[in-house]
Amino acid sequence: MRWYCCVLLLLAGCTSTWERHRSRLADDEVTGDSKHAAAEVRWQIDNAFANGPPSANTPAAEASRYLHLSELAVKNGNTPLAIDALREALRADPSQARAVRAQLARLPVTAAEHDRLQEEFAWNTAALAPAADAGGETEETNEGTSCWSYRVRELRIRHRRMVKMPDGMQLQVTYDARPWMFDAHAGRWHVEGDWVADAGTETELVGGPEQPRYRAVTAVDHQFYADGTIPSCHRAGWNGPYEPGGTVFVAARLPVDRSAPPTDH
Repeated sequence: MRWYCCVLLLLAGCTSTWERHRSRLADDEVTGDSKHAAAEVRWQIDNAFANGPPSANTPAAEASRYLHLSELAVKNGNTPLAIDALREALRADPSQARAVRAQLARLPVTAAEHDRLQEEFAWNTAALAPAADAGGETEETNEGTSCWSYRVRELRIRHRRMVKMPDGMQLQVTYDARPWMFDAHAGRWHVEGDWVADAGTETELVGGPEQPRYRAVTAVDHQFYADGTIPSCHRAGWNGPYEPGGTVFVAARLPVDRSAPPTDH
């Protein structure tokens, strides 16, 4: 008996704290105890650096833990925690944007809250990983391309000037703007507000490097300007990108996919 107890103590000593918590998490999930499982995932999130192996301290591993926590939070009826966990997953590893969007689409929230969250995550993804296949409100068109809700502005040039600056002559363009939004659920555009006078100004130094936003604004007049990324269902309708990161587009008219109803424009 003494020998048996020594063996048990030796095995316990050889099992790391990290592995013991992993084992508890597996047991909780087998028994369906999602509350205890969520607590174990939270422990892993808080202790990965101090107790986890090197493989547990990669951006992908951290994002995976937050995705797991979000799933468990939904099971526990804690939707705010599920949303916060998805935010952290995207922050930890923006390349996981597709997985984040997939879980976001399954959240038990109202249609209005769903739209708001999809837009928030679309912009966050564009900011964190402009080259990623970013999107928010995702829908599938008849051609299988992805759409999400997004906002653009209709611009009209107000002033074009050349002014003398300390570093040389500068070109300036000032514009009025009116906001539009594409609703991916309805598949149509609608105006979101009135025209705003002197909504913005873009500049470029004469003889200096080309400024993408100045070039984009001067390419439109009573046309449309998108400051972020464009969903693939509308990509063919926009010229650009003007920014190297894959943002800033212009279009003569608001694009629609073939499956969408007419716009309000």
